[in-house]
Amino acid sequence: MRSIGIEFTELVALGCDLPVVELSVRYHRPIEMGMVALVRTRLAAVSGVRINWDYQIQSPDGQDLYVTARVSLVAIDSKRQDYASTASSNGEGFG
Repeated sequence: MRSIGIEFTELVALGCDLPVVELSVRYHRPIEMGMVALVRTRLAAVSGVRINWDYQIQSPDGQDLYVTARVSLVAIDSKRQDYASTASSNGEGFG
């Protein structure tokens, strides 16, 4: 999230939490304990209060792909335990 200018700690301080609501993982090949790997993340989409992140775990040279994943987070107001109050009234984004 830092890469898009948002610090998770700042969101928490504002009363926003981002629980995982969906997770999918695909294992492409084994990675052995002690091997060095590179984890790449990419903001895939933002739709309403849902934020989707794509992940890849690969060898440092990029030749071997070990894992791909997608994580869906939903912004909630941690004090009220419902969708974040910063969402627009139509639920299509942040105001």
